[in-house]
Amino acid sequence: MTRLLFILSTLFCHHLANAAEKFVSFTKTTDTQWELTQHQDTIIYGSDEWEGVKIAVRNLRNDLKAVTGSGNAPIVVATVGKDKIAKQFKAQAKKLKGKWEQYLIFTENNRLVILGSDKRGTIYGIYELSRQIGVSPWYWMADAPVQKHNHIYIGNGVYTDGEPKVKYRGIFINDEWPSFGTWCINQFGGINSKAYSRIFELLLRLKANYLWPAMWASAFNEDDTLSPKVADEMGIVMGTSHHEPMMRAHKEYTSRRGEIGPWDYKNNPERISKFFTEGIKRSQDKENIITIGMRGDGDTAMGEGDDSDNIRTLGDVIECQRDIISKVYGKPASKVPQLWAIFTEVQRYYDAGFTVPDDVTLLFCDNNWGYIRRMGGDRERKRKGGMGMYYHIDMNGGPWNDRWVNTTTIPKLREQLNLAYQSGIDRIWIVNVGDLKPKEIPIDFIMKYAWNPNAIKPGDEQAYLEDFAESVFGRENATEIADIIGKYSKYNLWRKPEVQYPGIFNKEEMLRTSAIWQSLVIRCENLKAALPAEMQDAFFQLVYYPVVGSAGVAQIYNYATLGDSISIEALMQKDRRLTEYYNKELAGGKWNGMMLDNHIGYTKWEIPKKNANPMTLGFKVDNNISSTPTNEYSIPAYEYKNKTDGKDARWIFLPDLGRGKGCMGIDNVTAKSDISGNGATMEYEIDMTGRQIAVGILPTQDIHPERGLRLGVRIDDKPMQIIDARQGLHDEFQEYTKKNLAVSKVLKPLPAPNNLLLGGWMNGRKLPRRNEVFDNIRWLSVNLDASPGKHVLRIIMIDPEIVVEQIVVNPDNNHYSYFGNP
Repeated sequence: MTRLLFILSTLFCHHLANAAEKFVSFTKTTDTQWELTQHQDTIIYGSDEWEGVKIAVRNLRNDLKAVTGSGNAPIVVATVGKDKIAKQFKAQAKKLKGKWEQYLIFTENNRLVILGSDKRGTIYGIYELSRQIGVSPWYWMADAPVQKHNHIYIGNGVYTDGEPKVKYRGIFINDEWPSFGTWCINQFGGINSKAYSRIFELLLRLKANYLWPAMWASAFNEDDTLSPKVADEMGIVMGTSHHEPMMRAHKEYTSRRGEIGPWDYKNNPERISKFFTEGIKRSQDKENIITIGMRGDGDTAMGEGDDSDNIRTLGDVIECQRDIISKVYGKPASKVPQLWAIFTEVQRYYDAGFTVPDDVTLLFCDNNWGYIRRMGGDRERKRKGGMGMYYHIDMNGGPWNDRWVNTTTIPKLREQLNLAYQSGIDRIWIVNVGDLKPKEIPIDFIMKYAWNPNAIKPGDEQAYLEDFAESVFGRENATEIADIIGKYSKYNLWRKPEVQYPGIFNKEEMLRTSAIWQSLVIRCENLKAALPAEMQDAFFQLVYYPVVGSAGVAQIYNYATLGDSISIEALMQKDRRLTEYYNKELAGGKWNGMMLDNHIGYTKWEIPKKNANPMTLGFKVDNNISSTPTNEYSIPAYEYKNKTDGKDARWIFLPDLGRGKGCMGIDNVTAKSDISGNGATMEYEIDMTGRQIAVGILPTQDIHPERGLRLGVRIDDKPMQIIDARQGLHDEFQEYTKKNLAVSKVLKPLPAPNNLLLGGWMNGRKLPRRNEVFDNIRWLSVNLDASPGKHVLRIIMIDPEIVVEQIVVNPDNNHYSYFGNP
């Protein structure tokens, strides 16, 4: 009962508070409210106002007209220090002086005043009003309907959501072919300023401010010279990707390869320096964050593979780049925003001791599948340039593609982004979103969370989803739609569509997963039949297509395990019909080309040339799917019998995180490590037939390599074992080779892998597509000094970032199970 009350209190004690207090209503409920509509007054702003503010005002007029039929309203818009109108509001302007991207919305003499501290502060205030009158940021990019109202009432008061906690918040349009690029050609004639203006508007409505543009076959500044102009006017900070330095797209180099010569600074410094200089000169009058450093020709390592030689060359490159920046801008390079992306092999250079000047933002990265590779340490937190994060909710490349639909849950995002933020990674968050669609919901959440991470606590994720669903589909269906969105993304995280493989589940697990997916499909069909016509397009994009499509792929692979090709072909026909509708009929053909990714029949990480029946690809099921583990049984981590807190840390329930109902994590993820054995503890009663247990944890990366990643395990009153929780860590970037370990100042050798069948090991080898990344769980094997019978097992915090999901007692290495026997 104590545990149940604890979980319930965690679920319901928080509410979302990361937006301005609600000041709009559509019915008058108090005498302090006044009507914004039914006026002939137009929206007023100064002639000297920022062009981006003027654009936002035009959009606000359209929003008002969409809601009420009239774009008129007694509204005053002004930016502090930009125009004379702002001087009328001296007291409010004083409060905004020196603030970053903050607005105040207040009432004065039956006028609504939107006052911003700077250009984006004003723009965000304008779009906050749009949001509150019922215009979703996704009104165009997801066809979210706008509900009509005859009246809009404003409550007297002063409203703000303060300054953003993360300074630069944005997205990277990447992996954009065949889908996004084809759609842009069909809709706009190319990846051009017309396409980008839609994306810029979306970002600003989401209170984002930063973009890395598409770059596979594009050059943002050269393909359409209006694109950078429109970005700067609208208020978007531009950058280039982690391997495109000095505001130059990679395609700008490849189109000039004959003129510039090899992408080799060591042997071709003069022409490459000229190329860098031209990029900075072209962009110096706009708001940018300059990527410095250098990698190879494309998204590869530089040089011949010798890290020490590459490090020396990289030092020369950065010295040259800083000199160029200083000369072009006419001021010290330290006064110009820059970042250095510590991506893939560059992490090795940093771990070996290489660094950049103190004013440059260190952009740490995830493992390409949404688990951050480093947290900020004491040394990094003191840097003037601070720390940033490059994060993936889309991946094209190793360890495997994750492109087609959304496979990222909101609880996972909150858990990982919280690790980053609490450790001081708060200067830049840039998120690889692939084609942008269909990743709408994680994009929306990340931008909301980045504004104020402390306002969204564990257990608030469902409230966020319900708020999102209500903003698009109304209150009546919000709870049901939110639950469906939460579940389909969780089921996809069990096994992402691109990494499916026959034989992943045993027979009982196949029956269970197929039934669960089918139940979700039925709920979607029922909702689709009940929703009004104006909601159908948004529902198909945000809910129906990802649910029904994902369910189909999951069931295709279950049928492939059973050898049922007829059912597979029927499901593939359904998948084709869904995709054809998305591209040709949805919203009158508006999204033609956006859903072209092949996603069935992956044989390697790259997109297959066509969708293919898995039974035609020679896949072999080596494991016995018909057997059921015998004495093996599972305990969800939250079903502890007793829990004790540590000195400055305690285990808390993290609802809906992981594969099941939730996980247990530490409340204070920056708490001091505790190897005393007296750290926060969870106790379980277990019945053993052997000496082994398996502890399932989320695949937290080696985030503090010099310290380690450790978990304490104790049986009865025996001494605590210290378990290296990196057991089974997937070394995607080949960091832990003997050669790299010899020169690294922080890395320690990985522990030997275990033999757990739960983790995909059978007869001394790994089953296909089984590792901690693809499984979204890392299994730790623990041998206990215990005889058969009942015992008390204690899981003890040593390092605070570990999240425990499941304990499997008596793991059966002779009978296959993916989830662990219940």
